[in-house]
Amino acid sequence: MSDVQDYSEVQPTQAHPEHAWLQNLVGTWKTETTYMMGPDQPEGTSTGTETVTMFGDLWALGEGVQTMSDGSVMHSRHGLGYDVSFREYRGFWVVTASSHLWKTVGTLSEDGRVMTLLCEGPDMLVDGKTAMYKDVIELIDADHRTLTSSGQDAEGNWCEFMKVRYTRV
Repeated sequence: MSDVQDYSEVQPTQAHPEHAWLQNLVGTWKTETTYMMGPDQPEGTSTGTETVTMFGDLWALGEGVQTMSDGSVMHSRHGLGYDVSFREYRGFWVVTASSHLWKTVGTLSEDGRVMTLLCEGPDMLVDGKTAMYKDVIELIDADHRTLTSSGQDAEGNWCEFMKVRYTRV
């Protein structure tokens, strides 16, 4: 008598219509970013590139490089897919400027133009605390999209701190 389960009949996950949306992100993109580091700080800017490819039919994986206004370079990697078990978009984002693994959960608008991703991460203003964050991806057309990032303040208001404009190369 064995305690080992028989998984020989398990089939791989098949792509669902929700996975097709990920194709909107695929390609090489030029990025222009504006961001705020604080209420008394000047607006910062960065430029860069992002390349997104499909990983099978279920995941979009991206890699980005940004040159910040002070000349420093930041690298990022991210993934986004649709989890058929939980019926929601799920993703991750890592960046060389942070030790945090940003894990996102997302929803897509009915018209398919806006993806809203939520996550909890380190509070950028109070060391040792966490805060809620929201990224909104908006498809402008086949060659343009935006990503708007906001943090939630103590009163529950969303405060925008970054906007990335993507142009297909």
